[in-house]
Amino acid sequence: MRDSRHRAIRRVMSPWTCTRLLIAGACALHGIVAAPAAAAQQATSSSAPTVRIISATDRAPVVGAELRDADGRVVARTDPDGRVQLPAIVAGVTVRALGFRAFSLLAGAADSVLTLVPLPTVLPVFTTTVGQRVIRASESPRSVTVLERRDIDAAAAVSANTLLRQIPGLQEISSPPARTSISIRGFDDARVLVLVDGEPIPGSLMDSRDIGRLSTLSAERIEVTKGPSAVEFGSDAIGGVINLVQAAPAKRLTLDGTARMGELGRQEANVGVSNTIGGVGVRLNGGWRQLDQVTGVNASGSTLNRLYDVRMDVRVPVTTRFALRFDAQGTQERQRWPVDGLYNGFIDNIGGQGFVEGTYRGLGGVWRARTFTQRFSYQYKQAQGMVPIAGSGDSLEQRERLTRALLAYSRVLGRHTLDAGVQYSSRALVAPAKVDGDSVTDQVREVYARDAFALGRSYWTLGVRHTDGSLWGAATNPSIGTSVQLSDQFTVRGNVARGFRAPGFKDIRYTFTNASGGYTIIGNPLLTPESSWSQSLGASWARSAAFGVEVELYQTNVDDLIDTRFQGIGTSGLQTYANVNIAQARTRGVELTLRGTVGSTTWSLGYDGLSARDLEFDVPLSRRARHTARGRLSRVWALRQGLTTDLTARYTGAAPLVTSGSSDGSVPPSITGEQGAMMAVDLQFRQALTRTLELSAGVNNALGQRPAMWTPAFDRQIYAGLRLRWEHADAAK
Repeated sequence: MRDSRHRAIRRVMSPWTCTRLLIAGACALHGIVAAPAAAAQQATSSSAPTVRIISATDRAPVVGAELRDADGRVVARTDPDGRVQLPAIVAGVTVRALGFRAFSLLAGAADSVLTLVPLPTVLPVFTTTVGQRVIRASESPRSVTVLERRDIDAAAAVSANTLLRQIPGLQEISSPPARTSISIRGFDDARVLVLVDGEPIPGSLMDSRDIGRLSTLSAERIEVTKGPSAVEFGSDAIGGVINLVQAAPAKRLTLDGTARMGELGRQEANVGVSNTIGGVGVRLNGGWRQLDQVTGVNASGSTLNRLYDVRMDVRVPVTTRFALRFDAQGTQERQRWPVDGLYNGFIDNIGGQGFVEGTYRGLGGVWRARTFTQRFSYQYKQAQGMVPIAGSGDSLEQRERLTRALLAYSRVLGRHTLDAGVQYSSRALVAPAKVDGDSVTDQVREVYARDAFALGRSYWTLGVRHTDGSLWGAATNPSIGTSVQLSDQFTVRGNVARGFRAPGFKDIRYTFTNASGGYTIIGNPLLTPESSWSQSLGASWARSAAFGVEVELYQTNVDDLIDTRFQGIGTSGLQTYANVNIAQARTRGVELTLRGTVGSTTWSLGYDGLSARDLEFDVPLSRRARHTARGRLSRVWALRQGLTTDLTARYTGAAPLVTSGSSDGSVPPSITGEQGAMMAVDLQFRQALTRTLELSAGVNNALGQRPAMWTPAFDRQIYAGLRLRWEHADAAK
């Protein structure tokens, strides 16, 4: 174990990696050395008026905007809240910020809020980065797709997987017996980090995360970051990150409720209430949904997927500088499917998690302290009826526990926006008869630093995160990226980043036996972390806000990829598989997106061409389609209170089915079949009946396609629903 840990440390601290770290450190040091001069430039009279500079489209603060005098010298910059003290002489001062049109202040200007108009390439969408800091997606050098609430409503998705699989470059891959994952650029399951408000979803410790369990209840947006994000979030983000962000409490009393019914046994309902009183904001949501199909199970009759969840969010501004946030959520799920002609299999999951966060603005920046805790219980049973019998089948319960603590600091220092922080995680798994000693624990310590700064018309990000785990060793991961505004209409960006995935409990210490399937998978304590290098190069062109084009080339190389390989036939007669580090895998491809607006109609077209291969045996990665595409057309009609129509067509190309080879290479992986290509067409109508009541109806997979190896969960589904949304008329409350 110690030798493997040392090998991992030597691997991540190669000379080339150290060189990159030195470059990042030198740039960060440059920001610190330059700070006194920048601070001197920003010093103004305490009596000077303070203004807040925001974007004209999204009303969010513009961080690091520069105030330049008539000679072009920087006299002040905005802080993380977009605030700045005006200089004594206002006439001739110009406000400049990368991605925004310049704005000239007039003599005697004393407005408390100033707005900047963004360039056409800057979309009003946001993403989360290190220390839970929110930035504009245009400030990220990587490909970021943000699905906002209107996108979620347009899809009427029963869960996040049915929404995410519509994005080019993302593919839904089922994992028998009863879960599904989302692949980003060829990497799925444990190599895609799935979060809610920056924290892992339940089931992550055993790699039993199910994207089908991720409800869109109370979501404000879903952020999809493509490519390694180790600096921002640590392990598991080789393919990318999916982060569901909950909506903040409403400013006034708001009631919200939705009910839907449809084919395939679809039933769902959710209610919510939100309000802010005396500055204290509260949001409470609860929901229930059920479907008579389980993704990944090609069967019908007794299949069932039912989930209850509740979420609460409380935000308290204690003082003008200090604020608290309390967040909690809980879920209960049952899945049922036929195992054979006599028995049904059951999975019962119960999860709960929450965090307490304090934010303090002082000492030159913004401090954030967060404590997060999570509990998750998984239990598998079998029974001949529709309800499991206690003690039937494998009724041993698995329990997961995760506790994390974060301390983060952000500060604008001259032209630099610096982020630094530390995070500690304690993880535990209890699985009697499945892990040595019936339980296993792990402690993970992380430290990170990131610098973002503008140089002329370019915006740079440099960062590094060091992670140390008590079970598997250490990993150091740097990244560097840039975005260059070549003109008001044309932007190019590039990014180089290292990512990693630490071996989980399931990889190292867990033994799983499926007697009916005839196999056993055993853990391997000698595993080392997977590591990756990713490069991307993209460009955006927008003639105006009505039309834009984006293209990106990407490649990710992964070493020591963890996979299961055949070991032989065990003494019990079962096939035995072991988790091993295979040599190398690579994914690369191209993404193209076009978007536009014509009057009350918006449209978009997207395409992703992917090549994903196991380089050890020169075979493709299983179930990865080479081509995915999506087109969407949305229109608002002036009919009664308003009619909205959404038409979406998505294409997933054919994908090879590849078996696992033996660990010694004597039996290489081989292509045994093909998952057929699929064209799914979705259509939805939303008609406002009154100011508070909306009727919706639609059909998913209107063509009724279900090619070879696609499960019934993708069948055609007609549905209808009602939504009630009421807001108190007194906006000043």
